[in-house]
Amino acid sequence: MIFILAALGTLAMILSFRRSVLLIPVWTVLTPKALLLIDIPSLPAFSLYKYLCLVMIGMYLTKNLFKKRQHTPEKPFSRAFYLIFISSATSAILNISSSNSGLLTLTSLIIEVFMPVTIYCEYLGRQTPEKLNTLMSKYIICYCALAAYGTICYLINYNPYIELINSTTHTGRIIAQTYAETLRGIRAQGTISHPITYGALIVMMLLTYYTMKLKKPKLNLKDYLKIGLATTIIIGGALFTNSRTPLILFAIPLIIFALSQSAVKSFKYTLTFSLIFITLFSTSELFREKVLSVANIFDSNVGEDMNGSDLAMRGAQFAASARHFFSSPLVGGGLDATRNIVSSGLDPDLFNTESIVFRLMIDQGSLGLISYTAFFFLLYTKVARTIRQQPARRMYLGMVIGYITFTISTGLIDTLQNTLFMICALYYVFKFEANLNRSITQRPSPQDNYPETMLPPNHAIAS
Repeated sequence: MIFILAALGTLAMILSFRRSVLLIPVWTVLTPKALLLIDIPSLPAFSLYKYLCLVMIGMYLTKNLFKKRQHTPEKPFSRAFYLIFISSATSAILNISSSNSGLLTLTSLIIEVFMPVTIYCEYLGRQTPEKLNTLMSKYIICYCALAAYGTICYLINYNPYIELINSTTHTGRIIAQTYAETLRGIRAQGTISHPITYGALIVMMLLTYYTMKLKKPKLNLKDYLKIGLATTIIIGGALFTNSRTPLILFAIPLIIFALSQSAVKSFKYTLTFSLIFITLFSTSELFREKVLSVANIFDSNVGEDMNGSDLAMRGAQFAASARHFFSSPLVGGGLDATRNIVSSGLDPDLFNTESIVFRLMIDQGSLGLISYTAFFFLLYTKVARTIRQQPARRMYLGMVIGYITFTISTGLIDTLQNTLFMICALYYVFKFEANLNRSITQRPSPQDNYPETMLPPNHAIAS
């Protein structure tokens, strides 16, 4: 079955490379990294996603090899990518003699993240504003379908796609499970091997949809109905993940958006969100449980323990990470240092280092922490400069801060590439919108079309 999927993906790229590239935010959620094409003990695990990325990169390079370009395509996020690449490469090379070096991890970063995003950006830049808006509508429909599928599988307690993923992980190196036998019980996960990744991806798509909708000066009833339907389906799916972080990821942008308005608007939005919150908290037992589970992070006497992380655990993880950090504070111990420490069980206080901060401290040291801070800053400023509408800019700010908070709470867990796809899409949506508005304002006035109505150069007005 897995080889049939690989053949179909290859055929799709051969028949329509442009469409395949533009639909990459969709097929990435259908090909999680746990869906393995090759899983042999003596070789590194090779996922279907990596295979399709290699096919896409190969076809892209082949097309450009035999084609003369009129101009160099725009690479809006190249500086941000260079920062991460230099930091990662430095850590890998300076630890080359160690098993923690992570050269394969660096290669995967290029193949699975940087190159797909770069190619995706180039093809987005060739679209018209109308086609780009249509594409964004297709994205939200697909992600709503994904959320609905995850919810249905949760309710019937059966997920055939996870069974497919499990059938490809022969060696057990990659974990894909239904979580039915775990402490939290069954959790919605759609087509993704991890529920938190699934929840984060659908929520990021919803926030992207919000940001795009806010480019309109005024929303009509149809817009509100679409937003309400998408929110109900996606947040419903996120609730069934039995995880707190996707809900926190969703809440942070809404809070920032509400509080960053003018006094009157801020009061209106805060009142609206509060009424919705109180209504859901009073009427939905599931929603009430999730809210109290967030409070349980700070006070174990409130709500039910989700068997997740709490502040005490985070403190122990930070102390353990700091010990490894000070052994190589500048460039870290290598890109695979954290993975090897966790898998060996030598430092149980690390648990699974569920934070990008802890992982960077160990793997890349100060250089990695600085590079990723600058990376997120560049991602925000590059897009924010193209957004002329204040509401959309505020929502985008909340979206970036929410995602940073998510990565600090749980780590990247295979969400980076899809997040970058969404950010790239927003960049071009608002860039085209700004260019269109600029061309309208610079359009010549009707009088410019009638030069005969102007006075001759030597015309004198009699006094």
